[in-house]
Amino acid sequence: MLQGEEYTIVMTKNFKYDPKEPYIFFLSDLENAKDILRYYTQRWKIECCFRHLKTNGFNLEDMNLKKDNKIMLMVAVVIVTYALAIKEGVLKYLQKQIRMKRYKNGKVYLEMSIFRKGLEVLQGVLNGLHRFIRYLLYQIKHIPKSPCLLELVKNVQ
Repeated sequence: MLQGEEYTIVMTKNFKYDPKEPYIFFLSDLENAKDILRYYTQRWKIECCFRHLKTNGFNLEDMNLKKDNKIMLMVAVVIVTYALAIKEGVLKYLQKQIRMKRYKNGKVYLEMSIFRKGLEVLQGVLNGLHRFIRYLLYQIKHIPKSPCLLELVKNVQ
């Protein structure tokens, strides 16, 4: 109990091998430990996105924008770029263009994250504005043909 509210504490082995932190602890107002772990793993994907947007990729926090409309525009541009970086990284992964690395603990992970590989691809594509516009038009033309996406593409062009 904490200030009249009941909480559940869950302890689990660290998902990533780390001798300094072999266990992870969660505190939640949910009762079911499995639900807490499931929601945390879903939320962790969002945290990875935020880390890439804020400090480990796009460095949004360093831009120090003050006006709401400029902030919203920059966030929109960065989110679209992030999604494209993930897409390109997944393609490189599927093409087996990201090497695997074996660590001392015996586990094997990607040598470079899917995001980093995709960002590397985009940096090569985005060397000039003309190439960037060509790239965006190609992406728009190859959006799956669902009715709501077709309406969006019509409004963009």
